[in-house]
Amino acid sequence: MQELSSLTLVLTDKCNFSCPYCPQHRGKKTLKIEAIKDFLDYLKPRLAEEVWLGFYGGEPLLAWPLVEKTVEHLQKSRKTKFHFTLTSNGSLLKKEQIVFFKENKFELVLSYDGLAQAKRDPGSVVAVEKALADLKKNYPEGYTINSVFTPATVSMLSASIEILMGQGHRNLQYSLDLSVPWQDFDLMVLQRELNRLAGRCLEVQNKTGRMTLENFKDSGKKGIFACFAGRDRLALLPDNTVWGCYLFYDLLGHRPDHPDYKKYCFGKMPAFKKDKARNDAVASNYRDLRQDYFFTETKELCSLCDKLENCSVCPVVAALATSELGLIPTWTCRLKALQTRFKAQWTAIH
Repeated sequence: MQELSSLTLVLTDKCNFSCPYCPQHRGKKTLKIEAIKDFLDYLKPRLAEEVWLGFYGGEPLLAWPLVEKTVEHLQKSRKTKFHFTLTSNGSLLKKEQIVFFKENKFELVLSYDGLAQAKRDPGSVVAVEKALADLKKNYPEGYTINSVFTPATVSMLSASIEILMGQGHRNLQYSLDLSVPWQDFDLMVLQRELNRLAGRCLEVQNKTGRMTLENFKDSGKKGIFACFAGRDRLALLPDNTVWGCYLFYDLLGHRPDHPDYKKYCFGKMPAFKKDKARNDAVASNYRDLRQDYFFTETKELCSLCDKLENCSVCPVVAALATSELGLIPTWTCRLKALQTRFKAQWTAIH
């Protein structure tokens, strides 16, 4: 394992939503502050000078005192500078929490699906829109809205983002549910939606001088994707197990008899602190999760694909659909190719 620059605390597996595309298993477990302090204090000698610490759930606002107590504990650290993130569905957000986030320079990700929100959780629309209005007023620079679309809701993509842009939100992004098949018709709809959205984003960019949609920003990065889970990042889960990334827990955490469980779980905190040899062995398993080692359902190696350096597929997200790490669904390849072409066209023009 390398010097750690990213840590995740999954505070609880409780959630007040039941989103159809969410891979997380809802439960009744919540971390104790003592476990969080133990995790952070044990890792202190291995932390980089700057570390991103993310608070996740379930719904992390259901365990709000843990957020406050963790930040208070880390304020005592002089060696490491912490940057905080928190991902929430926003329905429980209070104004005093927004003040706390602003004082501690949190980067928030609010999950809100625009017009598709009513299909996700009909009773949540009013509460989440109120939270977004409070954020826009009191902490406009501190949050990103992430909207998730499925094959069933992708026809709402461009209109949803346009509405959010019209409401004055500064940072938006869309995500696609890759755990279910995307048929040719769905991809045609996605292409149509992206074309519509591109025109609207261009209008906003010409008017404001900035690109609101993160997906259309050119990072300039190119190369072979490698998963850094278990190497420069770790996650503590509500059952006190340690993983390279919380997504591996979503895939394997409730399947302890699965052969991959022991390959990617560092164990509970006492074992994690005691067995360095096992930790090194688990970390080495994460090191093999590279895009050029993956293959498609038709047994085509990703290393032979001419789009390799412009493609990145999370191995866990793919495995949620195929049940095998490193095995990429054919529809994911088609979807990624469409997005790559669209991004290249957009970048060439702008």
